[in-house]
Amino acid sequence: MDFVPWGLEASWPSRWWVEPISGRSGYPPRGIRLGHASSNAMVLMCTMPRHRFDEEVASTGGDPIREVAYETTFALINLALHQIRVPGARPDGLVGSLVQFANQQADRYRDWVTTHWGLEEAGVVGMAGWQSGFSVAYPDAYVIAHACGVGIDTLRLQPVHDLSGYELAADPMQLGAMHWELWRSNPAVGYEDLAKVMVAR
Repeated sequence: MDFVPWGLEASWPSRWWVEPISGRSGYPPRGIRLGHASSNAMVLMCTMPRHRFDEEVASTGGDPIREVAYETTFALINLALHQIRVPGARPDGLVGSLVQFANQQADRYRDWVTTHWGLEEAGVVGMAGWQSGFSVAYPDAYVIAHACGVGIDTLRLQPVHDLSGYELAADPMQLGAMHWELWRSNPAVGYEDLAKVMVAR
């Protein structure tokens, strides 16, 4: 890796794992995700080098901060969808509505509630028990956090120079997995819960 990822100061007794954040074919990973799970919480920390991300966004003429906000909201929706455990059929058009919701929230990132991770300010959105936020306070990287079972405002971050304590998800089929098997007490969510969030916004 040509950058240092950010992780948590706290020790997590269950498991830690690391996954690349894939990018365009033939290019280096866009970033790295450090997963942390305990018996009552899960936190995913994503670090994306600014120079690589900004270069990618510049080729489309987009706003890098808006795109970081979209990365945050899109991942939040995936986390919520992977968490569905209440029986019931998925409503027609729900996924498309959720993607539209992610875009709308990203467009309004300047209006997000803010919190602090230590001294760094971060914008925050939430869904299905998850809180997700991003910070642009780090000079070399964009940092995104997703937390469930613990308040995102309680997170304290530190650079991780040694990844030897993190398990590597070597199986490509496992990349991007939510690892719910590491956290049995995650909240039960149904499709109607996600629909309620969209109606309320």
